[in-house]
Amino acid sequence: MNGDLELYRIFHTVAYYKNISRAAEALYISQPAVSKSIQKLENAIGVKLFMRSSRGVTLTSEGKILYDYIKKALDVISDGENILTQLKNKDQGTITIGVSTTLCKNFLLPHLKPFMNKYPEIQIKIINNTTLDTLAHIDEEVIDLGIVSHPLTLPSYHYIDVAIIQDIFVATKSYLTSINVIAPNDIFSKCKFMLLETSNITRQYLDQYLIENNIFIKPEIEISNMDFLIEFAKLGLGISAVIKNFVTQELNTGTLVEIPVIPSIPSRSIGIIFSKKTSLSIAAQTFLEYYKTALGNTL
Repeated sequence: MNGDLELYRIFHTVAYYKNISRAAEALYISQPAVSKSIQKLENAIGVKLFMRSSRGVTLTSEGKILYDYIKKALDVISDGENILTQLKNKDQGTITIGVSTTLCKNFLLPHLKPFMNKYPEIQIKIINNTTLDTLAHIDEEVIDLGIVSHPLTLPSYHYIDVAIIQDIFVATKSYLTSINVIAPNDIFSKCKFMLLETSNITRQYLDQYLIENNIFIKPEIEISNMDFLIEFAKLGLGISAVIKNFVTQELNTGTLVEIPVIPSIPSRSIGIIFSKKTSLSIAAQTFLEYYKTALGNTL
């Protein structure tokens, strides 16, 4: 591109006002500076752009062609600046979030409506997938943020803790009575277990706990969705390993009971992750700050 953007902006202003004095006033620069800039641009592109007279200036035929293109370019720049202003003011933006079914239902959705009420112009797109797929989508820049449960090895990602969760074993009181569970760890030798599939991060965390405590169990049912584990437990089919935070209603009503074990499973966290290779958009930063504030009392 011959010349710089400022020269084209001055050219556009002079063409609009058809008068160097008025253009200088609008640009807050001197008339000689305007004339010098026009001359510099004409020399750079090798074309005469204005015809001068006592009444002002008019565009040459070549100047009219350039003006049409410069006007379109400056309009596009102005539109871009307006969009950035809207983004900065949280009046526009799109966030794509990757999250598993369980975390979407029990963690994301309860706080999503208040966020959308506060920032109605920010669009939310949710990609429901496993944690491993969420990590892959972040690497591929398909999503902006992922919501995952710890622990994970995350050298390529920023991980922000936003909530503490507790894994527990649950069953119906009638099932435990029928099996005659008395001591805390009786369940491991007497009961049927229903667990998530081995590829699930939560299942891997549980398996590590069992290994460290020399406990061996062979699950009767393995499934990909924790909601189904909860329902199976409510039917009295055995013991499910679930996240306590997601069965508070069942525990409060007595539909399920928590089974204490020794030692208890260590608590862990849910967090929001994003790539270290890319910077977050203003909309994504707004979402992250909102969730950190909304869930700050759960850490």
